[in-house]
Amino acid sequence: MLGHDIRAAISDILGGLALADLSVLDPTSRLQLQRVQSSAEQLVRLTDETLALVTGDDSPRADPPVQTSLGPFLDRIAARWHAHAGARGLGFCLDRADDLPTAIGTDPAALERILSNMIANAVKYSPVGEVRLRVHLGPQEALCLRVRDTGPGFSEAAMARLFDFAGRPEDSGQPGTGLGLHIVRDLAQRIRGQIQVANAAEGGAEVSLILPRRAWAPGIEAPSAAADLPDLGGCSVLVAEDNPTNRLLVQQMLETLGAEVTLVEDGEEAAEALADRRFDLVLVDIEMPRLSGIDVIRRLRAAEGDGPASPVLAITAFVLSANRDQIYDAGADGILAKPILSLDAFGEAIARVLTKRTAPLSGTTTGVPFDPVHLDRLLALAGPEDGRELLRRMREDFGTVKGGLAEGQARGDLALIRSRTHVLISLAGALGNVALQAEAEALNAAALTQDRATVAGLLPRVMQAVDALRTAIGGELDTRFAAEAAG
Repeated sequence: MLGHDIRAAISDILGGLALADLSVLDPTSRLQLQRVQSSAEQLVRLTDETLALVTGDDSPRADPPVQTSLGPFLDRIAARWHAHAGARGLGFCLDRADDLPTAIGTDPAALERILSNMIANAVKYSPVGEVRLRVHLGPQEALCLRVRDTGPGFSEAAMARLFDFAGRPEDSGQPGTGLGLHIVRDLAQRIRGQIQVANAAEGGAEVSLILPRRAWAPGIEAPSAAADLPDLGGCSVLVAEDNPTNRLLVQQMLETLGAEVTLVEDGEEAAEALADRRFDLVLVDIEMPRLSGIDVIRRLRAAEGDGPASPVLAITAFVLSANRDQIYDAGADGILAKPILSLDAFGEAIARVLTKRTAPLSGTTTGVPFDPVHLDRLLALAGPEDGRELLRRMREDFGTVKGGLAEGQARGDLALIRSRTHVLISLAGALGNVALQAEAEALNAAALTQDRATVAGLLPRVMQAVDALRTAIGGELDTRFAAEAAG
């Protein structure tokens, strides 16, 4: 509940800033508000990590691979730290190369924490001059982010204990415990990067984060369909949200996407609106007066019965796995955590929900039954040799799934069907085929409840989709590892 309240409060701050017209302000005031916005976004991410640490709720979530627009990300970093450095009488300079990628597949929360610690140290130890962040591509297209200061540099004693927990030498005379670089190193390892530290020849220290291409690039060359903002022209959307700021922010973003928006302020109004008509998309806040968002979703799904189901996106400040499981169990198709940090994140969440309800099992908008972003990232994580073996095993697993489903169909063995769909749910999710994943979940649930009519209706479609995926993975094996496959 504390995490929910923190996120809800920050959501109001960020929503208010998003709705404000900062262009009419003087440059100093605009810079300060941009700094507040950047810090609030970072506070959201730190809140999530703190909750996970305290509760032990660190289970992975079925989110798509991360894509971060590098230019806007660096602009936010510069806006935030220009103000911090200026308050100490220092300059801050962002120096970026012309050949940087437009997007990277790196977790922005971890990247921002790393840079924040690096820049904060540089600002702290520079009595005069400026702090410079240089971003460029190094050898073999490694992404290099270098922070240089005009301070005294690292002493030999400090250099020897640089990454230790609380590693600052006792006689250093500097404030703090030296925890920053210890955090930086751990975060860098999490995103498969390296930290390099040196004293510059002309004075000052230089701390660099080096991200090899395999760490920042997977899937970026072939973005998924969800990376493009959905066109909601002609779509009717119900928004149930009790907070006026969030309600207005969501309305503006939906209208930007072309939607026709109906607004309600509590759960009872939402239930009444859904009883009166069908909407193309429903956005429901979970914590609402009179009737909770979960109860609204349950009523909607009960009323729909076996008929067409409206896509439902739950918007919530509850982020723990237990909360998410409860929301999905009620019938939500997707969850978007508050605060909503960008139109891109909002559009991607809507695109995933719409895809889950409407996409054909046999393929995606790319013409193949998997998301290239997901596959590229899996192969990049595995490496060249293990990547070849990964594709082979996936092809074999899809063959095993299909064979088991066929045998279960022939024998009427619901336990076998459940066993194979359990595997299929993971496989389809790993490859980004959310439509097949949803059908596999439905088939698994039908087998569990002994609903043979539903099983009989779903099985042929699921088996056809599995066969298409197995064929496509075999094609990828032949294309990516042609010489080995031929042998």
